[in-house]
Amino acid sequence: MHSIFNRSLVTCFPDAALALRREILVTGLFKYMAEIQEIEGGYAFKFRRSELLIRRIAEYILFEGQHSQQLTFVLVAESNDGAVWLQIRGSDSEKEHIRTAYTTHQMRVSPLS
Repeated sequence: MHSIFNRSLVTCFPDAALALRREILVTGLFKYMAEIQEIEGGYAFKFRRSELLIRRIAEYILFEGQHSQQLTFVLVAESNDGAVWLQIRGSDSEKEHIRTAYTTHQMRVSPLS
């Protein structure tokens, strides 16, 4: 049985090195997530603004974007050194993968407004 880390959001990783790389990126980033909000087509993940987290988000987007080309990634920085939001969107079936993979890192998901 594959863990959620053995596949990208929509792609299986038969290569153990790719699965491990993804696990390192995900756990190293999403442990800092402050909030999750459901948005149209996906989810938005809130992080406090820091250079380290922005670099980790960029690494994650580059990796996941190569392996889940069906997904769209948007990074939104609030004004006045506010939070940084990572939005991940995809089709309805991909949205379910996003929810499964990442809402396990946070108990409460704010519903779509």
